[in-house]
Amino acid sequence: MKSEKSRPESGKPQFAGCVEVVPPLPTFVEFITARHLWGIPLRQLEFFVLASNPESDGKKTSPTDMLVLVFETRLAFLFGWRLEQMLDPLMQGRVKRVHAEKFLGTLMIGEPWVSEIVIVPRFATLPL
Repeated sequence: MKSEKSRPESGKPQFAGCVEVVPPLPTFVEFITARHLWGIPLRQLEFFVLASNPESDGKKTSPTDMLVLVFETRLAFLFGWRLEQMLDPLMQGRVKRVHAEKFLGTLMIGEPWVSEIVIVPRFATLPL
């Protein structure tokens, strides 16, 4: 019979020696705006492109970065600042949720900030 102390507690590692059990990775990534919530399976992510925002007009208030996430069925366009900081967590499958925050009130200095999210069907005609 196991003692009470040997039971794993929620949020604590199950083992402390040779084996480490990590929390399960998310299976979906959520994209949240003021009007929508999209959930797209992470396994559908085929590639991404980080570029300068072609719509940036050089003003400090215009997002400088654009991150395009290409999924099997959707394209996700993220506009913001310091989006390069999302790349490692994205490649490791650790990004669970992305919020679009238009106003600076919620800005965390030194972290990526997404001001706009656009999700379109992958094979839709895009106005360029």
